[in-house]
Amino acid sequence: MQPILLICLAAALGAAAGPALARACWVLSVPSGEPRRSRCEDCDAPPPALPRTRCAGCGRGLGPSVRWMSAAAAAACAGCAWRIGPHPALIAYLATALAAVVLAATDARVKRLPNAVVLPLYPVTLAALGAASLMDSHHGSLTRALIAMATLAGGFYLLALASPGALGLGDVKLVGVLGLLLGWLSWAAVATGVFLGFAVAAVAALGLVLTRRAGRKDTIPFGPYLLLGALLALLLQ
Repeated sequence: MQPILLICLAAALGAAAGPALARACWVLSVPSGEPRRSRCEDCDAPPPALPRTRCAGCGRGLGPSVRWMSAAAAAACAGCAWRIGPHPALIAYLATALAAVVLAATDARVKRLPNAVVLPLYPVTLAALGAASLMDSHHGSLTRALIAMATLAGGFYLLALASPGALGLGDVKLVGVLGLLLGWLSWAAVATGVFLGFAVAAVAALGLVLTRRAGRKDTIPFGPYLLLGALLALLLQ
């Protein structure tokens, strides 16, 4: 398979998943401790079957814009295909790319990274990278990926304990998955991903303060910036 065809197929996968991702974000975008949404907030009508993303009763949009979700998923999947190529490990990166769109949108809306999305990424990623290491041990390192996962998750857990308002356990769980994916590539990718995540978050926080959309003591969701930093690190390696 030629790289351009693989990239196009990955982009098409992301675009096609857009409605389902937007719907998942609507279901999961509830404050911590509340049940998932099952009815429209305006008219209390049950949601229509997929792929519809508008309430059948009042026409309210169920979740973020499908157009933006599709575009983000298409770009993320295409980037992964361009960087990883036709290799079994690509499954892990595509699965995480699709989940990342839901996680970023949900965290931005309600400052929460749902376990229902984050935790399944661990067995999927481990299985895909494990199979990839058996088929082609020269493409990446499963050992390095596991060490990076443990190191990042442990480090972020300590940071969360030290500053619970800045980091949450959702960030700890997410960074473990990102450690697996970046660690598979190289230690440079791990370091770059973490650095860019913090750097982009700092720039965004400064921008919000300067535009008075947030105060100095306000917290911002860190998940979207972790994900963006990891994607940039992936593309830059």
